[in-house]
Amino acid sequence: MTEKGQLFNFIHRLYYRIMDDTKYCICCGEEVPFNVVLRNQRKELTCLYCGFTLDVENLWKEKDFGSEQTALIAEDSMFTRTLLKDLITKKAIAGEVVAVTNGLELTSEFSRLAGDGRDLVFAIIDLNMPVMDGLTAARTIRAIEESLGIKKTPVIFFSSVKVDENLKVQMNLLSPAHYVNKGSDYDPEQLAYRVQALLNFITDRYRTG
Repeated sequence: MTEKGQLFNFIHRLYYRIMDDTKYCICCGEEVPFNVVLRNQRKELTCLYCGFTLDVENLWKEKDFGSEQTALIAEDSMFTRTLLKDLITKKAIAGEVVAVTNGLELTSEFSRLAGDGRDLVFAIIDLNMPVMDGLTAARTIRAIEESLGIKKTPVIFFSSVKVDENLKVQMNLLSPAHYVNKGSDYDPEQLAYRVQALLNFITDRYRTG
């Protein structure tokens, strides 16, 4: 990008920040200006930079997750783990939420639940965790699924780790797998906003109704 283009981009971003007409984009990992689109009797807010859908009016009312479905969370931060579990329960995204603190506990719980025939709707996994990291845990989950001959559970990595080519390759190998930027700002209000964006992403992609 030329210096003139960079200056225009900076002024453009600064203008929207001053106007406070921005929303957090989990794809770009920052506050961005957005566009409002009416589509299929829904009002969608999309990122002007990457086109990612930031919000959908009446989103939760359109979802129909089953009470027999189980969601898994692996997060070593008690605050983030509790926030995720509480919101998933509140929004009735899954009938059961199993939350653990590291990858080893996650794989153990996954093996137990899969063996019991539970419908595992998705797993939210932090990348940096003690005992066993997120990528190793996700690989182990895929191995368990293969040994049991069951469908693959969608994995959503929720982390502040910067996405590089290696992570993109790993997510492709672990498909269905996605990455949602947690951000580096651990202010409770900002984190709650990003968790909400994460759950919007999940319900929009994995709704059963």
